[in-house]
Amino acid sequence: MPPFPRPSRAGTAAVTLSAALSIGLGLTAAAPAAHAQTTDTQPAAATSAPVLPGKIVYAQLTTPDLTRAKSFYGSLLGWTFQDRPVSRGHYAEALVNGHVVAGLVERPLPDTANPPHPIWLPFISAPDVPALAKSSRQWGAKVVFRPTMIQGRGEQAIIADPQGALFATLRAPQGDPNDTDATAQGDWIWNALLTSTPSASAGFYQKLFGYQVEAAPAPDTNQRYILESQSVARATVNPLPPRLPSNARARWLSFVQVDSVGSAAEKAVQLGGRVLVEPHLDHQNSMIAILADPAGAAFGVMEWHDPIAAGDAK
Repeated sequence: MPPFPRPSRAGTAAVTLSAALSIGLGLTAAAPAAHAQTTDTQPAAATSAPVLPGKIVYAQLTTPDLTRAKSFYGSLLGWTFQDRPVSRGHYAEALVNGHVVAGLVERPLPDTANPPHPIWLPFISAPDVPALAKSSRQWGAKVVFRPTMIQGRGEQAIIADPQGALFATLRAPQGDPNDTDATAQGDWIWNALLTSTPSASAGFYQKLFGYQVEAAPAPDTNQRYILESQSVARATVNPLPPRLPSNARARWLSFVQVDSVGSAAEKAVQLGGRVLVEPHLDHQNSMIAILADPAGAAFGVMEWHDPIAAGDAK
């Protein structure tokens, strides 16, 4: 059993992703402009809906070709899209079964010899975004996009942690999705942080979001940690892949639930993407793979079958 009393849907299966995360992804961080600002930035209405600090509730992609990205993710994951007006560039929201799971921002890549890869940016819930941004600076992070109210999304900021991993923090006016909500094909199901200093990184996020930190259970060793909030596993903190230099920038990697990892990997290639880590079973016998979209943004796919829902013994 996992070392937490009430695991999330992905908690049991995803705490041991060491096989998938032990490769050299060769990713670089995107520019801080990975953010779409709507034309209306008035404060969102107050709400009494619950906020679940530390829950990763949303993700945003910065891509040089929004049309191609929509085609890729729509065909691969079944996402549908609605375009939103922004002050510059183009922006769309991705939906699964009518609820928003991601935002896609179009930004041209820098005209350099080695432009950065686009990235998926996780959004972590917080009750007070300005206070969290201020605290992050005190603990060695850098605020790369100051706290701002975004229409329809809430107050948010983009932060680079002390090891350089980019993430966003969000206070959504409608509150956060319940942990009991069922996931489906196309929903985000797990997140992992790759860093050269797992212990220090886990400590940073613990101070910032109030996570309970647990060492990952056997056979996960070598400084892998589970971040929990509300007694639910939210993410793992993992060592950087050995092929990367020890001073490489840390990065977050998010996983999407799919019905068949093998089929998703094959289709991703047909749609112009790449397979970075071939489909395989992790230590909890969940099938996973790591893919890249046509622009190079990396993400994971995972099959997750709830043993209780499936009628299996606990």
